[in-house]
Amino acid sequence: MRRGRSIEFADYRTYTPGDDPRRVDWNIYARLEKPFIKLYEDEQDLTVHILLDASPSMRWRDETAGGADFARSAGASGKWTRAAQLAIAIGHIALTSGDRLLVELSTRERFGPKRGANATAELIAFIETRSVEMDLRESRIEPSLLAPAISLNAWWKRYALDARPGICVIISDLLDAEGCAEGLNALGASRLDTRLLHTLCPAELEPEFAGDVRLKDIETTATQDVSLDDATLRQYRDRLRAWTADLRDLCRKRGARYHLTNTATPIEQIMLRDLRREGWLV
Repeated sequence: MRRGRSIEFADYRTYTPGDDPRRVDWNIYARLEKPFIKLYEDEQDLTVHILLDASPSMRWRDETAGGADFARSAGASGKWTRAAQLAIAIGHIALTSGDRLLVELSTRERFGPKRGANATAELIAFIETRSVEMDLRESRIEPSLLAPAISLNAWWKRYALDARPGICVIISDLLDAEGCAEGLNALGASRLDTRLLHTLCPAELEPEFAGDVRLKDIETTATQDVSLDDATLRQYRDRLRAWTADLRDLCRKRGARYHLTNTATPIEQIMLRDLRREGWLV
């Protein structure tokens, strides 16, 4: 809470020489014979930052789920689509609330700063255009030849250098070998109220693969041969729970908030129930 000039009363403090006498509460002085100054909440311009991960892992689709159009791919096969929808929904709330909105993709492409509900159409057009451009680039170039994705730590540390204080919403699958602790520290040091929206798809949360398979990392192209039986899948689920628990604890220690989202969950349920229940939205 900041103290300043507005009509919203916040607190009292003892009078000190140099204070404006007009801010003395004379009623309290008459009762206690001690001068106290009225403090008011400082009304400040709020900036909402949305950091949207557009790395190859975010754009992976489960080929067994089918459906490539915008609406259908939002479910089991569309991690990027669900993340983009969340960015648009949160951005729209910020714009209609009169806040200043700035959206940045991990590709360093930026939208804003913008203000006002009319900018929602521009936000939608920006994200849809970027989606089409990325689809075309990936279809024309062999994935292994694409520029490597920037690490989350490097991205967030660079962004924190000139970020204005406000709310920072990160939408990412957090699939980065280096982790994200250093980046979260940098954002927190920049006085950003950070909220981490961890976005994973059903194939990552509850894999249904079985037998002998070869897994290929979509970002590094490294491969791993593995035999998937019940014991292996149980071990995977245990490690997944431990990983998300560690992330939640990491955010808590740094004053950030964490929420795990399944892309198969309807967007309305995420926005109107889950995020409201956790106090992200009111």
